[in-house]
Amino acid sequence: MQNRLNLIIASLALVAAAAPAGAAEAPTFAADVAPILYEECASCHRPGDIAPMSLLTYREVRPWSRAIKDKVVSREMPPWHAAPGGVPIRNSRGLSQDEIDTIVAWVDGGAPLGDAAKMPPLPTFSDNEWHHPSGRPPDHILPMPVEMEIPAQGELPYITLYSAIPFEEDVFANAIEMLPSNRSVVHHLSVNVTTLPEGTVLVDGQAYDAAGAPLTDEAIRAARGADSNALGGATKLICFVPGRGFEMFHAGVAKRVPAGKALQWSLHYNATGRPEVDRSRIGIWLSDAPVTHEMLSRTIGSPLPTTPDRTLPVIVNGEEVPRREVPVIPPFADDWAITMQTDVSEPITFYAISPHMHLRGKDMRFRLVWPDGRDEVLLDVPRYDFNWQTEFELVDPLHIPAGSRLIVEGHYDNSVRNRYNPAPHREVYWGEQSWDEMFEGWIKYSIDSQDLSKPATE
Repeated sequence: MQNRLNLIIASLALVAAAAPAGAAEAPTFAADVAPILYEECASCHRPGDIAPMSLLTYREVRPWSRAIKDKVVSREMPPWHAAPGGVPIRNSRGLSQDEIDTIVAWVDGGAPLGDAAKMPPLPTFSDNEWHHPSGRPPDHILPMPVEMEIPAQGELPYITLYSAIPFEEDVFANAIEMLPSNRSVVHHLSVNVTTLPEGTVLVDGQAYDAAGAPLTDEAIRAARGADSNALGGATKLICFVPGRGFEMFHAGVAKRVPAGKALQWSLHYNATGRPEVDRSRIGIWLSDAPVTHEMLSRTIGSPLPTTPDRTLPVIVNGEEVPRREVPVIPPFADDWAITMQTDVSEPITFYAISPHMHLRGKDMRFRLVWPDGRDEVLLDVPRYDFNWQTEFELVDPLHIPAGSRLIVEGHYDNSVRNRYNPAPHREVYWGEQSWDEMFEGWIKYSIDSQDLSKPATE
């Protein structure tokens, strides 16, 4: 009996010795997974924010562990929709392969808590504070014209409000931020600078003519004139979506907030199951240094301010059409294609790209054709997602010479295979509601020859 016992003990020792080093323990939530979630996910997945569940504590995360594994392996989360390649992007999101492997091993190992003493501190967020790196408050704060009341249930349409820009002369912002008062209800918010017809009266964010009748979209578009961009919109000022809302520009570059114009607030809210309110604000920080160049925003397809007074035709499914005669998207079309182009007539510097479509948007790609004919892909978004209105910021500004051409290409899926499609059997018109469509390839740039620090007579 003793010999048999000794043999068993010796066999177990051999098995233990043969086990690979480091294979004994799976990663734990406390030591390995929580730091990843706190750094990459918690800004949205926490109480009072836009994500559908909080991922701060082990009790909250454990029921979602397999879903988290699936989402990170497929790279659906954290949301990042740009393909590899193109110009280097400063604000790219995503997990490293080591971080993905850690989460996979944790889930496959039973998703253990581990030693609770190894939990990192809970992250802190300053939702109701401004985010300028200096810590100083804005020089100007522009509130939404009214407090919005969001019902408990239902799909909410886009809401458009207007407010007058209160400045007596143009203001140049070196930094600007859109700050919601209630992040949990905000799908996204954007504010454009626009022109309203002469004699417009604004009451609680609504625009009326001198006789007291509500202004029509046609009257507002007519007043915009050259301010209008491709298929709607005006000059973009600032946008808020989860993960985006604060912008700060390079030294000497600033965004103009012009006197005598109006702000057009485009609001998209989500119901949370209970009545909510929001009154978002815009913060403006003035430049400490002399401003030499104005940060401009435009959609590709619209002429740049220095471009001769002509626009290139739009290409729809391989056929050229005038820019103002773009047809609607037909029912059940699963790969409806559109291309817009802008010629660069004098050198510009390029800072950021923002694709914008709605629920049928499928993909969008930005190209630059250099004067020597080289065709370079700047950004490819093969899986566009309306829920994430990302602005892609270049690591280094890109200098684009005269004679170049900017091109944006996109496709729409109006078929039953598009799970976000509200009505595949209907034609899709161009408009601001999410069930309509837009095709806006926004760019941020400055004009190299400009020098605002010099008198206008020079």
